[in-house]
Amino acid sequence: MSVLETERLLFRQHEPGDLEPFCAMESDAEYRGPQPVHPRAELERSFREAWLPPKSMGLLATVYKPEGRYIGRCGLYPHRNDDGKVLAGKAVLAYYLARPYWGQGLATEAGRAFVDYGFDVLGLSVITAAMNVKNLASTRVVEKLGFIRVRSGEGGGSRWHEYELHSPHGRTG
Repeated sequence: MSVLETERLLFRQHEPGDLEPFCAMESDAEYRGPQPVHPRAELERSFREAWLPPKSMGLLATVYKPEGRYIGRCGLYPHRNDDGKVLAGKAVLAYYLARPYWGQGLATEAGRAFVDYGFDVLGLSVITAAMNVKNLASTRVVEKLGFIRVRSGEGGGSRWHEYELHSPHGRTG
């Protein structure tokens, strides 16, 4: 059952049949960079434990409709403070697409759909996004969507930028 749909993309809960394309995507060193590729057994465990269980808010399986193929995961997940507490009215936008689907505007299409969904359906007040500073494509996506950079930092051996987009409906959370 689809949760959300765009012209080229369908978003739904993960299904057992998504395991192989999930593992293929996560085994691609260029996709994973700068993080290391994890062993297959760890990928399978992660898929079963983190991605198969349905969630009320989280990243959804992303299917490229022209091919009917799983190509990654996109969506909104709860925004948490430094203590791990979920912040009401806030969510984080994320999009992870397999490398063969890069450069086709799909991340922007997915991002736009989830921004609209977050503000119009979920009633969020703020959506954030963060990425490695070297990920110029993801930076372009959030900037096209109207996000504003609010801070930068370093951690885990890499530099990152964080962006925010506030609801056009004037909600304050």
